Amino acid sequence: MDTPELQSCETSDSVLTAQNQRAKEGEFSLARRRWQEGSVYLRSSKRLPDAWWGRFVETVETESGQVRVQRNIRLGEAGSGEGKLTKPLAKRALREHVDKANNYQPAAMKAQIMGKAGTPFSVFVARWQEEVLIHKKASTTAAMNSHINKLLIPAFGKLAVGDLDSERVQSFVNGLVGTISAKSIKNVWTTIRIMWNSAVAWKYVAGELRVELPKARKLRMRCYTVEEVKLILANTNGAEQVFFWLAAETGARAGELIALRASDVNFAEGFVEISKAIWGGEEDDPKTEAGNRVVCISARLAAALKEYLAGRTDGYLFRNSTGNPWDATNVLVRKLNKALERLEIPKVDPKLLAKMIGRERTIAGATRSERRAASLGLHSFRHTSATAMDSLGVPQQIRKQRLGHSGTSVTEGYTHTFTQDERLAAEKLGELFGTGWPEKKVGKLISFPSLSQTQEQPAEERQQAVANQ
Repeated sequence: MDTPELQSCETSDSVLTAQNQRAKEGEFSLARRRWQEGSVYLRSSKRLPDAWWGRFVETVETESGQVRVQRNIRLGEAGSGEGKLTKPLAKRALREHVDKANNYQPAAMKAQIMGKAGTPFSVFVARWQEEVLIHKKASTTAAMNSHINKLLIPAFGKLAVGDLDSERVQSFVNGLVGTISAKSIKNVWTTIRIMWNSAVAWKYVAGELRVELPKARKLRMRCYTVEEVKLILANTNGAEQVFFWLAAETGARAGELIALRASDVNFAEGFVEISKAIWGGEEDDPKTEAGNRVVCISARLAAALKEYLAGRTDGYLFRNSTGNPWDATNVLVRKLNKALERLEIPKVDPKLLAKMIGRERTIAGATRSERRAASLGLHSFRHTSATAMDSLGVPQQIRKQRLGHSGTSVTEGYTHTFTQDERLAAEKLGELFGTGWPEKKVGKLISFPSLSQTQEQPAEERQQAVANQ
């Protein structure tokens, strides 16, 4: 269905006459009570498809007082096919707009009658952002601000907080179907639910919101094959090779990897400690409580890490020439994507993408989520690690611990003594990814230099190494 577009028409004579018929009650100027059903009509065009339009009268507040204006709103394309409207459906679409017009109350009166519930939604949101959202992680804050600015304020900004109910929110959610993915709709609903909980706690509203969400289709995420991982490791070196190896063996998130420090690597006991994550340039806690974990690494990976660090024990494990941590986007775009192109590993699997979209749509019409699921990236190493552990028969609990997927904290009472199962799992992964590498492909290798090594090089060679990045 097309997005409704409001058009204001000139106020008719009959409406102007009715506007002057008002009574005074206290400090408010009240227009005579009106009830309307509105009307729908078919508008034809030589260039555009026929469309149903709706007409109704709405009260608006201006500097000079209340004015009744006639609205004409496009409801959708006429027809009986998918995404089109018959006349009964057009009337139903118009009803929501007419109901708002019929239930109009002056803002001042609404605030007096409803109390805190009469607070404009936009005002409540601004306070919620100042009092609550500031305590969320950077990634969560960015996502919720996007939901608020792009979707919630346009939909509810002019309403009072008390005007929100399950029916109105359900209608809003239904309108998102087809415009964003079901998973994104679920995320938007999570934002609404968290805000609503604050509104209840602050005595703006009472009760709860109940909404039926569209069912999300589970997309099978693409991951690297073992041969592709080996090919990537064989054709990279230095920090870049160690980064990709850590990603494949530990299954750590990209933000967790770039937040690692040299001191987080314990060579004596063979593990890395994950306690931070970087998103948008800001360091914070991992995504979940279970993300705080220690992950056993294989002897082969430990040896590669030791050679890369060359005795360095401070600073970020992966850092640039200024000592700052790597940026995940730069690693993806400038390093991984270029490596995939050089090694002729397809970034997007067209067959998998075609399977996801089905027969009714073309590849050009694939959603962002579908394209992401069919593409290789940094997060694909995480899926590769999970798939490899499954194929190696690693116990489910060990897999959860290594990936940080457990719903309960696995770090409480955690000692640096690994179970035999986890040590065995690490060595199996090290043997799987760390042996049998193919010969390097002929061509220039692009990699981050080891700063601990480049500091010992002459200045000219060091400048040349940086220039080659």
